[in-house]
Amino acid sequence: MKVDWSFVRLVAYCVVGSAALAYYPLSAFATNDVIESVMAGGIAGFLNLMLGYIAVELGFRRSNTTFLKIVLGGMTVRLLLMWAVLAVMLKYYQYHGASLMFTLLYMYLLTLILEIYYLQKKVSVKS
Repeated sequence: MKVDWSFVRLVAYCVVGSAALAYYPLSAFATNDVIESVMAGGIAGFLNLMLGYIAVELGFRRSNTTFLKIVLGGMTVRLLLMWAVLAVMLKYYQYHGASLMFTLLYMYLLTLILEIYYLQKKVSVKS
């Protein structure tokens, strides 16, 4: 599997930019529980994004049917995995629920945008 470093840099810029935008409000107004929840949600969302990137890379050079199985099946597995991670974070680690959920929602939307961008870029290069 060949790594697309331009996409990895874009992901890094987005994650660092998001962290920079969240830094002041969190440091000024949030409790330690909220900050820990936001960090845990950000890490879980980042790992979700990287798993999506790996699924696209693994499936892209294959047939359309296999590609769809890998990407859509991977989305299903990642969604179930995120639910399990969320349940563990809330029940056993007792993270702040609202901040964790909002962070995961934000990271999920960022993941969707970046994955669609990456897929469109890959398809345009292939054509």
